[in-house]
Amino acid sequence: MMMARVIAMVLVVVGAASPAAAQEPHGVVLLYHHASADTPPSTSVTPERFEAHLDYLEAHDYRVWPVDRLLAAVIGGEEAVPANVVAITFDDAYESVYTQARPMLRERGWPFAVFVNTDAIDAGHSPYMSWDQLRDLHAEGVLIGNHSASHAHLIAREEGESREAWKQRVAADLERAGRRIDEAIGVQPDIFAYPYGEDSAELAGLVGDDHAFGLAQRSGAVGPGTDPLSVPRFPMASGFDGMDRFELAVRTRPLPVVEAEPEPPGDGVRGPLRSLRLALEDGTYRAAQLACYSAGGERLQASFEEGPPHRVDIRVDGRGSTGRNKINCTAPASDGSGDYFWYAFQWVQDAVRD
Repeated sequence: MMMARVIAMVLVVVGAASPAAAQEPHGVVLLYHHASADTPPSTSVTPERFEAHLDYLEAHDYRVWPVDRLLAAVIGGEEAVPANVVAITFDDAYESVYTQARPMLRERGWPFAVFVNTDAIDAGHSPYMSWDQLRDLHAEGVLIGNHSASHAHLIAREEGESREAWKQRVAADLERAGRRIDEAIGVQPDIFAYPYGEDSAELAGLVGDDHAFGLAQRSGAVGPGTDPLSVPRFPMASGFDGMDRFELAVRTRPLPVVEAEPEPPGDGVRGPLRSLRLALEDGTYRAAQLACYSAGGERLQASFEEGPPHRVDIRVDGRGSTGRNKINCTAPASDGSGDYFWYAFQWVQDAVRD
């Protein structure tokens, strides 16, 4: 996650904008966890700040759609997408969503989704919802999605675990969660949210066996070219939930990245990254102001090859630490709207290594 103030210029010059690209449908998926002042700030927004977010959407005529409708429309092309469409999602099924966020959303008649890690619900752990509360939400039209059974770091193999054993373990975890939601709620989830936002191509292959969409946890908007099993969501949490950042998030458009090549190559957990090469299509963004930053806000050097597709080589040089790491690339829209095009690349470093 990054503040708006780190958006600046990097040395890139890309081809002319395509007028047709301005009409491409897009939407933004927002991610919350707790709506409470008494839970860890890193995964919480206060009820007052959450209400301020909703007030902004209402005051600026945003359309709040169910996340499945937004994804089917934008990625699947199933219906026309108007301007200013967002979806609201919550991971982990915390009780504050039921007691604090739910009344605010019901008052406005707005849909939302809750992604459930089922083992915690079965164990009755606090501060999670109960199955009765989740049934209430489902009866009100709330989408209940799969967030795994264990909420483990599914991307990583356990010590001594073979690749095939890992696949079997993860597949069983996903199936167990889906079965429990079906038993308790009466619906088989079609959308999965990756625990900790940790996704990979191989993990997505397992998710895609039983789910149409997989939701990640990195900044960016959804566009027609978005990978349906690696959908970006803007995380909202204390320190990154101010109104300036919220406005930036909901006004974001998808940067048309058609390929991302990390060096060294690989999938899943990896060692330090040396570089990242992106291939971009033309679009209605100011290419000369494209900027890429580490998650810590450090501006990264880049070189450019004109296309299309245009190729941007970003020097990472081992930056990053154990766990999740991100590179954020942004460029202002060329239509004078003040919007930003955004792309985020994530990798997980130094857990279980090949």
